[in-house]
Amino acid sequence: FVLVVLVIFFFLGRVTDTMIPVVALPLSLLLTFMAMDMLGYSIDNLSLMALTLAIGFLVDDAIVFLENTVRRMEHFSEPPLRAALNSAKEISFTILSMTLALSAVFLPLIFMSGLFGRIFREFAMTIVISILASGIVSLTLTPLMASRILKHTPPEQQGRFFKSSERVFENMLAFYGRTLKVVLRYR
Repeated sequence: FVLVVLVIFFFLGRVTDTMIPVVALPLSLLLTFMAMDMLGYSIDNLSLMALTLAIGFLVDDAIVFLENTVRRMEHFSEPPLRAALNSAKEISFTILSMTLALSAVFLPLIFMSGLFGRIFREFAMTIVISILASGIVSLTLTPLMASRILKHTPPEQQGRFFKSSERVFENMLAFYGRTLKVVLRYR
């Protein structure tokens, strides 16, 4: 969890922007634990492995929504509430389809028969439940938090960390562009 939060902070560059996935991740885990308790599942090695794998999935929906909202605020100069509403209109279907597609990947494990089916059923159910919980949080809480927490700050008013990380990303993007041109010449 801490590693995921640090990576999110590194890429977003602002503490306030990082707070949205930081709240979405534990809430998704809490919903997963509640569903696991209702199903009578225990926290064993397989369910912990499922939760460890799912942590990466849990924040992706919130990050997708957050990035689109920030993009709307920066490129269209929309206030946070308007940007969150427009972002919800634009990418709610995308988040829903991502959630359902990720869940569908693990559904065959739930219906496996035999010894392996019994072993991996709890694993697969835990991942599917956590992915669905993440989708619910990303379609409800994330837009609300984005409309309330995000503030548009012009790049020249950003802190040192944001400016230095942006320089790193711009250099990486330029390097990628140069190498891509070289590779595409020899296709």
